[in-house]
Amino acid sequence: MLKIPRSINLMLPLLLCSAGMHAAVFSAPDNKMSTMQQNTTCSGLVKDALGDAVIGASVIIKGTTEGTITDVDGKFSLAQAKKGDVLVISYVGYSSQEIVWDGSPLVLTLKEDSQALDEVVVTALGMKREKKALGYAMTELKGDELNTNVVNPVSALQGKVAGVEISQSDGGLFGSNKILIRGASTLGDNNQPIYVVDGVILDNGVHEGDADYSADNSDYGNELKNLNPDDFETVSVLKGAAATALYGSRGLNGAVVITTKSGKGKKGLGINFSQSFGVTMVTSQPDLQNVYGEGYLAGFVDYGDKDENGNYYTFDNYHQFFTNSEGKHTLIGSYGIGFGPKFDGSDIEYYDGSIRSYSAQKNNFKDAYKTGFNSNTNVAISGGNDKTTFYTSLSYKYAEGTIPNNTFDRISFMGKASHKLTDKVELEAGMYFANSSPRNAQKNIGEYFVNGTFSRSYNAKEGQHMYKGSHGGLANTSYGDEYGNMPGTSLWWDIYENDYTQKETSVRPSLKLNIDLLSWLKFSAEGNYNYYYTRYEDKQPGDGYANEGGYYGMGQTTKEQTNLNVNFNVNKNFGDFEVHGFLRGEYYHNFVQEESMHTNGGLVVPNQYFIENSKDQPTYSGLIDAEKTMLSVVGQVGASYKDMLFLDITGRNDWSSSLVYSDGHGNYSYFYPSVSGSWLITNTFRDVLPSWISFAKVRASWAQVGNDTDSYIINSNYSLSTTTSDGKKIYNLALPTSTYDTNLKPERKNSWEVGLDWRFLNNRIGVDFTYYKENTKNQIMSISVPSVSGISYQLVNAGNIQNKGVELALNTTPIQTKDWQWDLNFTYTKNNSKIISLHENVADYIILSGEPSYGNYRIASVAKVGGEYGTLITDSYMRIDEESGLPYLSYDNSTRNAYYTRSGEITEIGSIQPDFLGSLSTTLRYKNWSLNVALDARFGGYVASYGSHYGTAYGYTKASLQYSSPEYGGTTWVSAWDGLTYSDGVIPEGIIASGTNIQLADGGVYTVGSGSVSSNGETYQELMNKGVLEPTHASMWHYRNNQWVNASNDRGVVNDAWFTKLNYIALRDISLSYRMPSSICSKIKANNLTLTLAGHNLGYLLNSMPNGENPESVRGTSASEFRIRSFEGVTSSFTFTINAGF
Repeated sequence: MLKIPRSINLMLPLLLCSAGMHAAVFSAPDNKMSTMQQNTTCSGLVKDALGDAVIGASVIIKGTTEGTITDVDGKFSLAQAKKGDVLVISYVGYSSQEIVWDGSPLVLTLKEDSQALDEVVVTALGMKREKKALGYAMTELKGDELNTNVVNPVSALQGKVAGVEISQSDGGLFGSNKILIRGASTLGDNNQPIYVVDGVILDNGVHEGDADYSADNSDYGNELKNLNPDDFETVSVLKGAAATALYGSRGLNGAVVITTKSGKGKKGLGINFSQSFGVTMVTSQPDLQNVYGEGYLAGFVDYGDKDENGNYYTFDNYHQFFTNSEGKHTLIGSYGIGFGPKFDGSDIEYYDGSIRSYSAQKNNFKDAYKTGFNSNTNVAISGGNDKTTFYTSLSYKYAEGTIPNNTFDRISFMGKASHKLTDKVELEAGMYFANSSPRNAQKNIGEYFVNGTFSRSYNAKEGQHMYKGSHGGLANTSYGDEYGNMPGTSLWWDIYENDYTQKETSVRPSLKLNIDLLSWLKFSAEGNYNYYYTRYEDKQPGDGYANEGGYYGMGQTTKEQTNLNVNFNVNKNFGDFEVHGFLRGEYYHNFVQEESMHTNGGLVVPNQYFIENSKDQPTYSGLIDAEKTMLSVVGQVGASYKDMLFLDITGRNDWSSSLVYSDGHGNYSYFYPSVSGSWLITNTFRDVLPSWISFAKVRASWAQVGNDTDSYIINSNYSLSTTTSDGKKIYNLALPTSTYDTNLKPERKNSWEVGLDWRFLNNRIGVDFTYYKENTKNQIMSISVPSVSGISYQLVNAGNIQNKGVELALNTTPIQTKDWQWDLNFTYTKNNSKIISLHENVADYIILSGEPSYGNYRIASVAKVGGEYGTLITDSYMRIDEESGLPYLSYDNSTRNAYYTRSGEITEIGSIQPDFLGSLSTTLRYKNWSLNVALDARFGGYVASYGSHYGTAYGYTKASLQYSSPEYGGTTWVSAWDGLTYSDGVIPEGIIASGTNIQLADGGVYTVGSGSVSSNGETYQELMNKGVLEPTHASMWHYRNNQWVNASNDRGVVNDAWFTKLNYIALRDISLSYRMPSSICSKIKANNLTLTLAGHNLGYLLNSMPNGENPESVRGTSASEFRIRSFEGVTSSFTFTINAGF
């Protein structure tokens, strides 16, 4: 397909205002040419070797932005050219050429370039290689292809790279993103790839939010949010072990290599300016029911009207209102259950005592959020001459989230320069600085709409301001406060009154010396330093009367990373052979220090924030959290033959301090080899292959990479604690709860892959295919140890995780004319994960996330031999009758309801692994207009939703409407117990076990026997046919099946009301750009000017979540996590951007 080549993307800003110009691929070389007759403008004809017209070839005046493309006849006309100008003519799949125009019309014959992938890409260690020579899969994206308006640059890669799974988590505005390359490789927490920016490895650690017992994620992101995406030149995603082998013990999970812009290759002075303005808003909300108001469960109604005997209508929850002391309908004092009377517009007492219409607030979920404003300003100046080049940029970003006081701002500066001291010696220097302030992380407001806090009558737009008492503290009925009965006051207090602000500073200086020792031998020495400092303040005014209470905390973390390396690079030709290689030495040192302190027992003086204001003794802590040194020697030997056969062999040896035991022994030295090769079939058989095959390459690689431990893991010591008793200090020593193997080794991945890269029809169709298989052995795992040993866990080497799969990228250009171009691209990813082995002391499985027999979900993702990574198990699945295959039903005589019987046995119920991932992106260009649409999709893998779990149990989700009336599938009957007519009947499909005693309305008892489908019991329908049972009330059916599970009973099961296979198709991006004509640009002295309207995260064309909640809001970024705690809708952003070049 026609793709913007790697070499031309750097020139795109200069070309954007060229009249009538389309992006075209620039290759390289030689051509035949002849002159025709004289003309006043530069005109000519471009054809191929067969004499056919080349449509869409680029013709530009070198050193300017003036240019055009050839028309459907291969002709061009360039009025801006002057005699003596150098013209550059290029087209995808052909060698480009330069020619000095002598004033005569031209006829140019482009020579086919069989190496359509001649572009140079950035690989491991920042080395630039020709892509055609690589024997492994990698993807390079240009900075111009990415959305620069996002806070976390990881999200800009979503859906763009085959083999890579990216999801947003529930971190909000500046939260972390999960990125997983070719599945999970380790049983440890962190399966994230390393991020390398100009040789510096940045923190991309896992954020493990508590999905079970914490409503909020409290995710303040990581170091990546301090990067300025406008500075990105390229982003290379290195997927397989062969691609990351040069990173050794840090390359286990892949690598994302970011190269920032520089002024190299540019002369003169250039200024680029961009300004974006936009908004962020909740554009859709989860599916909540808007039919019923506050009520309770059938069988438990103890409010409302009474019968002639003075008894409440215990089962008539859909017709009974809560009443106040005057007997009027009220919302005050309701129980937080949404199975009440239908909304009818009648009068009802609101939470603040006012009388309002009994109606649903259909959009109150969206009303709880606000529209956030965001802007991004970036100015870059670059240029140079034959000896000196430079690039500098200054950027400011400000963004507001969708909840009040949730903001992010960042100011960043980058400066890079190079100077040739002599023809053979060059000095490069760089400095990056960023200062950012993430403030008040995203709150899980949505949970309050399903946990019984906010009813469907709650007015969130006004209610969020009705939380404070006149005394300054939280509104409380004990003080006679007007808003004392308002629900959710503590939430709004937290959002509007508490303030958590984090300040982050990132400084990265670098210096590099390049020396050409010989024509074939080069030397370089480089040093860089990464200083990353964070500090926070947590101010919480007291919410008691007159602000009694309160809290103040503060802390700081300092990380210092030093990288030094020296390199010798060799490149020499011997006839048809080319030989290359390098030898490199590295020094890496990382140091992290943390300190924190906070008050206890409240503040002596309200609203005064300093540690000495603590009522009780403050808490202090400080430690050196991590210090690690690594020495490395890296080498590569490679060769090519006739530019068609390529071979590379690499090796790396690391010496790591993290695997040195306190007595000096340890497996701290480890070697990682790799071999990769490629064959350009088209270069070998060009004369015999059909002309429609533009390029064909096969490749293969094998490699080993690893992963060692964090600092201090293997050297456990005693812990010291201090307590006070009778005014005296008591000092205690505690033994560690974990021990470790005395011969621990790093994890090691053994990986191989094969693939092909093919291009057809002058590169208008491109196929990249990869098959890979990876096994990670010597897993560093923590296994449980019997408590009688005195310890809880042991750290050992064991286990083998296998990942194998396919990656496919299909790039096409179905339409290409003078004015029109349509690009259509697809990716497909399928990864199969399997646990080959675990440690011999592991009885059955290792828990990765969750817990199978406790908590809100009672589900765990585990590693189990023979199963997938993230196999899901639970003790709360339905008990199934083996004869009939039907679920068992339990029956409660006191409430006359049935529910699924919880098995109580550990059962496998699925896996977190997706069946496949895919994406589609399309770009339609017409003259100066460009429309881009990007979608990505996931099919398969199970998730569990907290919001749907309890929202259905409590009657607030749309799913809870099922069976509530005939309109929603409910059964109508006249009850023999009270003579009332009900329409909320459920007739469950299942069996009630033999021996179950069921009380009858006439006072008798029926004992369940054998039925027609099973000897183990009778179906519910059979018992109804006998007059033994009546339909179960819908409210109790939903509640009992989805309630909190108490191990002492059999209620609450994992079911499809909240546990589902995840399928979604996301409309990720839409953008419309207009490139101003050069005639307009010239009036403001601009070389180019582009206007862009863009929308990001616009919604889901398909969403299998039970109530339409956000399918990507899994808690945290751990690879093993599957629990969706935050009940979120879709948060979209819309921006308008101006880009100008001068």
